Amino acid sequence: MKHAVAAGSLLCFLVAPQAWAQSQAEVPPASQLEARSEELERAPALVSWKRTLCLYTLCFLEPLIPDLRREWGDGAHWVLSWPIHPWATPPLDVPGPTLIVSPFVEPQLRLRPSTFRLLAGARVSAFPDTSRFGVLAEGAGVWGGDGKGGVAGVGLTYDLIERHRDTQPWTVSVVVRRAWTDAGARTDVSLDVTVPLAMFFGTRIPAPEDAGPSSK
Repeated sequence: MKHAVAAGSLLCFLVAPQAWAQSQAEVPPASQLEARSEELERAPALVSWKRTLCLYTLCFLEPLIPDLRREWGDGAHWVLSWPIHPWATPPLDVPGPTLIVSPFVEPQLRLRPSTFRLLAGARVSAFPDTSRFGVLAEGAGVWGGDGKGGVAGVGLTYDLIERHRDTQPWTVSVVVRRAWTDAGARTDVSLDVTVPLAMFFGTRIPAPEDAGPSSK
């Protein structure tokens, strides 16, 4: 009997530290749980609020409403452009400012005399971590009735919603572009409103195992 008790005590002594260590590994510190819970729960609320506001303000029509550009080159012209941004990357975790990359396709119509063009390229926006104001740079190729070549642009931008990995940037920007084509060079300036189409594709919902320990 004494030998059985001793063996049982020894077994409990050996198993208890392992079980305690496993339980500690499964339960993160309270501060981490709170931060993770806030991060996971806040994003869907932000995206839902942003999408709702966009619906009420009719911003979903933005890809159909042309931006107005003033262009100088072989004379001064007005240009209508339809910048279409399918999606934007989550904020890139790099040293320094927060970076967001967004590819785009942009049909353009120059007025008087009328000429059709097509641009395709990408935009990079950089925001200080605590600010919604930032700067942007973009590059694209251009093909059209008045030449083909390349385009480079810079500007100032403002994001209408705080950034998160599950949100899309909804920006208002002032952009200056310079185009170099086989028909000559030209410069234009515009007020650019950008709403990536991915805003309307839905929101990523965290899996149950990603939401932290159960409340049971």
